[in-house]
Amino acid sequence: MKRIVVLIFFTLILFSNLLLKAQEREHPFFIGINPSITVEPYYLKNEMDINIFPIVFQQKICTRVDYRITTILNLGLRQAKNEISHIGVQGSFPIYIFKQKISNTPSKGLYIAPGVGFTRNLIEKHTNFGLWAEPGYSFVFEDLFAITIGVQFGATHFRYDTGVKKWGSHFGIKIIIGQWFS
Repeated sequence: MKRIVVLIFFTLILFSNLLLKAQEREHPFFIGINPSITVEPYYLKNEMDINIFPIVFQQKICTRVDYRITTILNLGLRQAKNEISHIGVQGSFPIYIFKQKISNTPSKGLYIAPGVGFTRNLIEKHTNFGLWAEPGYSFVFEDLFAITIGVQFGATHFRYDTGVKKWGSHFGIKIIIGQWFS
């Protein structure tokens, strides 16, 4: 539980600091949420994980490339007991196919993003390291509200506390909603 409180505390400090420095920024940034549900093949019927702290921060680096960070704090809904199942973070670099004409405008359009994720599964007792490619599309509206839809294809390495190590496939659907700030 201490780890969860510390993760939330540092995440809030990071995002607060970024928002307070908005006036000094040359590049726009995005704050949003990435609601997600995970269902693994080995889960029992009606078992799932729900990300209860799905904060997304994205910032434009240049006219074609951004970086994106997403927090993971999953609540595992299990038949025996509901508890925190995963703690972690994902990072990616959306590379927009069509160059933006103005560098200080929000990123939008078709992109491909290499990504990496690190999580700790507290229920099944393993650490995960994932790699993927994420093609997607970012829609930005006049009021700078945005919706991003992407699909992740890749692999995840599982390292169990027992010493067992294995690779598995990774597939994820990303739906991110939020607001751009400049």
